[in-house]
Amino acid sequence: MTGGDRMTEKELADMMEAEEKRLKLHDPEFLQRHREIMETADRIRQENRKRLRQSSDLTEAGNP
Repeated sequence: MTGGDRMTEKELADMMEAEEKRLKLHDPEFLQRHREIMETADRIRQENRKRLRQSSDLTEAGNP
């Protein structure tokens, strides 16, 4: 980094490129794992929404 606390655009771009290589961002295995994680997150969100609706329905049924 240059003097001070700020990075130049070039330094930022170089750092991002190095991280992409380190993480193997464009590797098929990385992309497959990413898809798996996103699918799991979506499934959890859907399950949580369903539970919230069920909980809300129970609350409303208990308070006519």
